Amino acid sequence: AQGTGWGDLDSALVVLSPTGSMDASYFMPDSANPATATRALGVVYAYIPGSAGSTSIHVGLFARAGAGWQLVRPVQGLFGQGPKDPAFSGDRVEITTLTLHPGEARCCPTKQTRWSVDWATGQAVALN
Repeated sequence: AQGTGWGDLDSALVVLSPTGSMDASYFMPDSANPATATRALGVVYAYIPGSAGSTSIHVGLFARAGAGWQLVRPVQGLFGQGPKDPAFSGDRVEITTLTLHPGEARCCPTKQTRWSVDWATGQAVALN
């Protein structure tokens, strides 16, 4: 989305990273049109220093701020890989990630978990 009306998303999202770097990042706005988007969910996976290639997840709620985006609040309690299918409604945003089934290898989660994130508090709750 860089260069297509979204502004500098890397600069907006890097504020979520405790190390200042991003192994992967996702920006999920409430509209596919940058001219009408006003809210977004940002997800950053940051490398954990000293680990054998492990990453940690950091999530935040963003709001349009002029020509760019500003972090409104961090999200607590959401985890998983491959975030997808964001759905915004009044006071919350829902998103799906892959999490572990019991006994599943840490590398390869396959369980789809749907989360609800409260816009006012940033608290995530698994719906399934």
